Amino acid sequence: MKLILKVLLYICLDYCQNFISILNMIKKYLIFLTLVFSVYSCTVISEKAAQKADKENAYLSTFLNKSSANLNSTLGKPTQVSSEGNLAVHVYEVKGTLFNCQRKFTIDNKNIVTGFVSTCWD
Repeated sequence: MKLILKVLLYICLDYCQNFISILNMIKKYLIFLTLVFSVYSCTVISEKAAQKADKENAYLSTFLNKSSANLNSTLGKPTQVSSEGNLAVHVYEVKGTLFNCQRKFTIDNKNIVTGFVSTCWD
């Protein structure tokens, strides 16, 4: 009788050890899949952000080498106007649905838009 109990106990312990090793293996695979999914998600988000930034840059590039009057008629009165050397800087604050952003345009002494910087994506 004792021998049968010892054999049954040994079988149960062996089974439990196998079960635990299987659970550990599943845990490792789940961690790996989570990491792969996270990296993929970051890549997708980065690509979408780059696309939106490219779209914003393409739109703002249409104002380059044109009169600041064209800029003001399209975007309205600037929120701030400052000067950096012989350039004027027009700042437009844009209130977005997720966050606020700024569009800054540099304008030379002939009132021509010479550059821009934007933190807006859409």
